[in-house]
Amino acid sequence: MLNFRYHIVSLIAVFIALAVGVVLGAGPLQARISSSLSQSQAEESAIDATALADAQRIADADAQALAALAQSHLKGVLAELKVAMIALPGASAEDIAAVSDGLEYAGAEIVGQVSLSENWQAQSMATYRDTLATPLAAHLPNVPTDATSGATIAYGIVAALTSTGAETELVTQILTDDSTPILHLDNDPKGRAQALVVVGARDSAQGGAQTQSAAAPLASEEAWSGLARALSAAPKSGLMIVDAHDLTSMGAVLRSTGAQITTIDTPGAAFSVYAAAIALRDASASARAFGVEKGATQVMPELP
Repeated sequence: MLNFRYHIVSLIAVFIALAVGVVLGAGPLQARISSSLSQSQAEESAIDATALADAQRIADADAQALAALAQSHLKGVLAELKVAMIALPGASAEDIAAVSDGLEYAGAEIVGQVSLSENWQAQSMATYRDTLATPLAAHLPNVPTDATSGATIAYGIVAALTSTGAETELVTQILTDDSTPILHLDNDPKGRAQALVVVGARDSAQGGAQTQSAAAPLASEEAWSGLARALSAAPKSGLMIVDAHDLTSMGAVLRSTGAQITTIDTPGAAFSVYAAAIALRDASASARAFGVEKGATQVMPELP
């Protein structure tokens, strides 16, 4: 009998303990725990916010120092050079404006700005570009015989920005056709450009769930390498400010395949603006890779 009573008492004690736990968990204990967690999270958030503010303050100071140093050496280094800006798909208008301002400070004249559509680089449009390259080549006497479709189209883009004449007009009409345009003349340079500066998106990865949305078209390496090759046909020079933050970024791809074009990585960074103004003086002399991302060989060109 004692054993039975002992078990009854034990069970009652267990149920009482559970009831007390439920009451405390739903009431004052839960409030204390929540309060402690909230306080801890708030403290961590405050620490993160402070660290971020400090990092931003240091970055701003570095950018100001770089601007002061670069500007003291840039005045007039690109005097009388006529430049056309080429915006790649996804390029920031703010980034393009910053580069344009830097070039103008160095003495260049921005004579026009154009943008390339997704039709220029989308892998899904490869057949269209193959078809388009044939009539373009007929109006481009200086296209190398081994040029790919992407390169032929790029030579057409360069011709439209740097030359005039009846043949150039036909090339421009083909590239800007309303139904499936490759090229948009945002501010037509009318063939006056001597040098070309390409500005890409801050993230130019070829694809994948971690780097592009499902709706974003995959970029064609052939289109990019073709543009890099054709920029050498500009009367003075050409360079590309493009993303190279990982091995799938198109700037890194160009560098890894040995494209003969001067590249500057990290669009949007202050140093890329000043590097462009310095490197454009002799960008066509040799292919160089400036910046801090994949394939870069030095951060900045030597100051003049």
